[in-house]
Amino acid sequence: MQTLTAANPLPRKHARRLLVYTEDPPVHRNVVAHGLLRAGPPILRSIRDHIDSIAIYPVRARFKDCDLDPELLPLCSTLPLLPTLACKALRRLPLLGVPLSNALPPRMLASRFKSSSADILFSPIGADYSMLIRAARFAALTQKSHAFYLVDDFLAALEISGAPASALVQAETDAAQALRGARHIFTITSGLGESVRARYGVSATTLPLAFEPAPRPVGPVQRQIIYVGSINFLYAEGMRHLIRLMDKLRQNDAADLKLRLTVSPEVAAKAFGALPPFVLSSPVATSDGLAQEIASSLFAFLPYSFSSREKNMVTTSFPSKSMEYLAYARSIVVYGPDYGVATRLFRDMQLPTVASSLEELEDTLRLHLSSPPDHSFAYRRYLTEFHSLSAIRKTICTALGLDPGGQRP
Repeated sequence: MQTLTAANPLPRKHARRLLVYTEDPPVHRNVVAHGLLRAGPPILRSIRDHIDSIAIYPVRARFKDCDLDPELLPLCSTLPLLPTLACKALRRLPLLGVPLSNALPPRMLASRFKSSSADILFSPIGADYSMLIRAARFAALTQKSHAFYLVDDFLAALEISGAPASALVQAETDAAQALRGARHIFTITSGLGESVRARYGVSATTLPLAFEPAPRPVGPVQRQIIYVGSINFLYAEGMRHLIRLMDKLRQNDAADLKLRLTVSPEVAAKAFGALPPFVLSSPVATSDGLAQEIASSLFAFLPYSFSSREKNMVTTSFPSKSMEYLAYARSIVVYGPDYGVATRLFRDMQLPTVASSLEELEDTLRLHLSSPPDHSFAYRRYLTEFHSLSAIRKTICTALGLDPGGQRP
């Protein structure tokens, strides 16, 4: 089967329209969301004029029409609620769950799109490898060639979650078949592209996240550090280090400092136990409100795990929260090992600030308290150059043989 690379793109005369398959509905910019819910819509907006339809299987979350991106809403078609719930229930059955829940959603959606004029199925894929299998099945049912955008190492996620060896072997076999049958593969980082090449023997084009920043809020800086988004195994260790350092400074130096989290108090307590009084945890209602919280903080915190168990994910993943950090933060502190994606990026691009040890993190924290820096101009300049919709559009169109010119309607 043919696997095309950036040097061997799909010929232009065969690439007219795109059919998108996604399991993360393209939400409105002012809906606070994370992962592909947040990262997906800007990429789709960048190629809006090339999209015929967007087929949605909302396996994790459903949204009302008013919550969806108005530019993309007219293109969207979703699997109804009852079939969605039935397919989700099947996933819990030990013997039948995986095959049926991977087969039924694409089959239910495919009948609507078999007559689509699109030539290529484009699908963003997250940490759940079964999403890849469903997307490949949907492409086969609609008789489209397919292109994947991989944003996570799904096998590493399975392994860390404790999946048995047999499940890992089956997942790798299924993923290899899907990826080797793809017309093109995009990856969120070059590190993930290298991993895909080594594991599956296929080439990939690096496609960074896209982001359209709103104007940066202007106001006084608070003695607050902010961390945005979920608290999972990649981030929890670094968060604990920060909390302990903050507690030390508050007690020894009488530092008036708080930590702002954007998850519910219950989620934060599950991750860290009883929260100290200087840790405030609650969701932010709108993206404008989130931008204000980030902009008024001493710095936005981006931690990564130092554990060897998560090394593969740390070297390949790039969290979507970094886009909002780069857009609105006065300062960003990346805390993680030297091999981490964000650590290497910030050093390569000469963006402040990186701390790769607990001692460096403490020094950085003290520096921000004594003289709060403002690096927002450097961050916004980098964001514009490498993550603008025009840059992302050019990469996708070049790889898939689409016309990169013209204006998005």
